[in-house]
Amino acid sequence: MTDTRSLLFEQIPENFFSVLAGPLKELHAGLLFLVYEQYRRTIYTLPRETIIDLFCEHLESVELQQWPEEDNDGGGGSGDVDSGGDIDGPLLVQSIRERANLLFRKLVDAGWLNQEQHYDYTFKVSVPDYALAMLETLEKICTGYRMEFRGKVLSIYQNLTGDEGMSYVALQQAAEYTAELIDGLKRLSHSIKGYTEKLLEKKDPREIMSHIFDEYHAQVLGEQYYRLKTSEHISKYRIGILSQVREWQSNRPEILNQAARMVEERQAVDRLIAENTLYDWLEFIEESFRHMDELLEEIDRRNVQYARSAVEKLRFQLQQGRGVEQHLATALRELAHRAREYGEYDEAPIEMSGLIRLFPQRTVDEYSIKTPAQQSRVHRPQPLELVKIPKETRTSKLDRFRRRVQDEITVEEINRYVLSLMQGKKQLLLSEVPMRTREQWIKLIYILLFGRSRRARYLLSGEQGKTVSLFGGSVEVPALTLERKDA
Repeated sequence: MTDTRSLLFEQIPENFFSVLAGPLKELHAGLLFLVYEQYRRTIYTLPRETIIDLFCEHLESVELQQWPEEDNDGGGGSGDVDSGGDIDGPLLVQSIRERANLLFRKLVDAGWLNQEQHYDYTFKVSVPDYALAMLETLEKICTGYRMEFRGKVLSIYQNLTGDEGMSYVALQQAAEYTAELIDGLKRLSHSIKGYTEKLLEKKDPREIMSHIFDEYHAQVLGEQYYRLKTSEHISKYRIGILSQVREWQSNRPEILNQAARMVEERQAVDRLIAENTLYDWLEFIEESFRHMDELLEEIDRRNVQYARSAVEKLRFQLQQGRGVEQHLATALRELAHRAREYGEYDEAPIEMSGLIRLFPQRTVDEYSIKTPAQQSRVHRPQPLELVKIPKETRTSKLDRFRRRVQDEITVEEINRYVLSLMQGKKQLLLSEVPMRTREQWIKLIYILLFGRSRRARYLLSGEQGKTVSLFGGSVEVPALTLERKDA
């Protein structure tokens, strides 16, 4: 099976990122965002002249007193403007339109834009799919895009509990929204940590207040996260989502029906793969909503940590940052006065300690952003005494290990056992499995345990909770049926 990650650079051109790594990277990025914004407003393609006009307007708006030297790919250009390559030295052209054409060709050569000639000899420009995805991601980074968590949770709930809730399409959409929700919460958690580190670098009280109210509360948390924690809490939808997931997992006929539909609609190669995909979606949704509280608690903890750091930082700057100079000046004036009166070798009074103390010492906080510095210890290796194990001990341990491995029962062994019992049959009642010896009873238990394994080559179908009496009513076994997966 081919690893999709190995195909990355087969889709992206070799010099794709070169325009974002040179002296003109900010100019190139600005031009790409102009094309991306205009491209989203149109249905398909853009005329080449429209792109050149946009580039000219942008170049006129920025100040280009001196064109910096370019050395993006390390290859020496010929200096010819029409060559389309990089120029080693100042730009030779002077007009804005020539500069715009040069930049346009560079973006086309790097693979960010496609240029096609139509039948009327006009050129149309389009953005490739990989470049479109990259520009969308870069725009979200620049604008500080934050996910609307409430909409994601509501979409998951509606997909699973709606009229089409028992279809594989609704289940797939619910799994995709769940993955987006988890990724959004993870990004929120990491962004809070980054904003806390930026806060510690602020020194002016005004900058600290602006960082708290204008940046953190407006851009990081925002109203969507507060709604997610209050009126639109995840617990409001969690019970309905998990109950619908359990209904899916217990409805074996519907799983088989939806797996057959996936194969019929070419969403899976065979029924086994489709069935495993459905179970993977259900398991992912269930595990995500069961353990989502841990991620929310981590976000809350970092939020509290940010608030505490903001208060401490602001208090220090207001009370100590400006007051330290006054305390030191008062202390020095008092010391100078006593030196003139009593001599400079006289011992300073105890009252002076209150003036020159900068800030009180506190105990180490385990939740602090910065961990206390610790002195590294010098490692002094000690010689180890080699203990020779007797041959009898090694032999006895190896024999014990071999016996334990031989006693283990694997899925492959149960597969061979079940298929040998079925002898070509498509179905076999579980009550018809031999149950006379101890080994047969153990294998019966493993048949039930491995029934939902992906590697099992059989299925267990039938009504859950129903049993069959055997041996005069002394034994009851589940009323299930063994089926071949490849049937």
